[in-house]
Amino acid sequence: MTKTIGLITTLLLVVASCANAPTDHTTEAIGIIAARQDDGRTLEEKVDTDGDGEMSDEEIQTYARTVLLDFSTCMRENGYPEFTDVVLEDLTEGSGSGQGRFLALMRERDVDLADPNAIPTLQSCGEDLSDLQTFAPQPSDDEVAEREAAVLEFATCMRDGGVKNWPDPDFANNGGNGYGPELLAEFDLQSSDIQDAITTCRAENSGVTIGQGDEDDEDQGNNNAPDGDTIDEAAESDEPIERSPISPLIEGDTSGLNVATVTRRDLVQTRTLAGTLGYGEQRPFPTNSTGIVTELPVEGDIVEFGEALFHVDNEPVLLLEGGIPQFRPFTVRMSDGPDVEQLERNLTELGFADDYDLTVDDDFTTITRDVIEELQIELGAEDTGRLDLGRVVFSPTPVRISGVHVELGQSINPQINILSITENDQRISLDLDADDRTLVSVGTDVDIELPDGAVVAGEVTDIAAVATRGVSPQNGATSDPSIEVTVMFSSDPPDDVFDAAPVDIIVAEDISEGVLTVPVPALVAMSGGGHAVELIVDGGTQLIEVELGDFVDDIVEVIGDLREGDTVVMATAG
Repeated sequence: MTKTIGLITTLLLVVASCANAPTDHTTEAIGIIAARQDDGRTLEEKVDTDGDGEMSDEEIQTYARTVLLDFSTCMRENGYPEFTDVVLEDLTEGSGSGQGRFLALMRERDVDLADPNAIPTLQSCGEDLSDLQTFAPQPSDDEVAEREAAVLEFATCMRDGGVKNWPDPDFANNGGNGYGPELLAEFDLQSSDIQDAITTCRAENSGVTIGQGDEDDEDQGNNNAPDGDTIDEAAESDEPIERSPISPLIEGDTSGLNVATVTRRDLVQTRTLAGTLGYGEQRPFPTNSTGIVTELPVEGDIVEFGEALFHVDNEPVLLLEGGIPQFRPFTVRMSDGPDVEQLERNLTELGFADDYDLTVDDDFTTITRDVIEELQIELGAEDTGRLDLGRVVFSPTPVRISGVHVELGQSINPQINILSITENDQRISLDLDADDRTLVSVGTDVDIELPDGAVVAGEVTDIAAVATRGVSPQNGATSDPSIEVTVMFSSDPPDDVFDAAPVDIIVAEDISEGVLTVPVPALVAMSGGGHAVELIVDGGTQLIEVELGDFVDDIVEVIGDLREGDTVVMATAG
């Protein structure tokens, strides 16, 4: 019976310790259940069911079973409907004891300690378990005196060992070993000097446990970094690091737990912007052609230099490279000019002057005429050696046909808009809020998410220098100023990409480089505020307090006594 009551007492202490912050401050339960009504009976009257004035072992055991059943029922009624009854045999049979045994029982019953409501619920439902502490065996006066004398000797040993201001124990206020949380505030118990002194003095007073000495460190995984090393330096050098757990060792087999590895990575905060995939703005394409249309392209055709845009009077209207529009016929009687040089350069680059001694300059000569005849023969046109206005069209780039505005057989003249074109290469246009102008620059790498979910690489190629406001056609209201930004694919777009579609542009907004991270489900929410992770150590696990940094998807930056490669328990499956 003594072992049973000791373990039950531990159950209540475990619930309290799980809720404690490093300052040992226990948060009050948040009122998940109402306090049980006090029927006015003393504990002895509740246990002594036969009324003989004594609490027999059988009556104590019956009362303990009743309290455990009440605890289990309360858990079922307050968020854990599948919680099975905790019985005395659960605490006395099987491997493990104390905290580890209790936490194992809770895990078996799907109590997720990462849930902020879990600890307050356990505290509230376990309120009556405190009654059972009455039955825990108490040390004799002689045992207490012997223990206190050992701790006093330990304090003297610490001062003699170099820790000059080590205090005497205060048993009245702290009980146990006489030292409370103020010791942690006054001393760095993990420093090498104090750890050496503790090790020496514990060897002389083996019953004394202060902080975490050598033997505790082996059990609890609290290895010290070398003097002067920071946690990061120790991690990089594969040396043990100093840890300050906020819970004792949670004993138990960890082989079946769902775990994750602490990793070091760059966390990238992103911004998603709405863009439109297409070929750029559609615009008219003047040709200055005259005649009857005898052949037309179709929308989506890409016309390269040296190819026909369309046919007039059964002869091609040729696309050539250049920035000077044709503004006069090309003939031997024309004056010199840069348009002549532009034409001759095209004739040479397309190979029609290979058999002729053509000099590329601004002078139209008989050799220029002969090369034009060679071109006309190749195209099946009448070899006049002359190019009338509208028989060639100059453009700085190849063009993509985006619209055809005439019909076959239609008579055309220079005033008729025959074709509309766009750029040859697909790009994404987006309107960036002027306030976000610093988010991107020309050359910024981005990700492009296509409508089918595929993500491909892109690059910002152009940013307008002028911000504009949109105007609503319904009510004339203006929008906030925006800047047009152009994004191009970094390589050829996928073969099955849409000609036009809404897409998302994903921009890196902030980068945290080389930070320690864990999956979000590895976080344990402490009822007193803050977070911890449950670290796998030799013999079980321990709670390590962490500060949270950036979140990206289900990954979070953690700052605390961790190192790359540590293994932590995942609070939920994943």
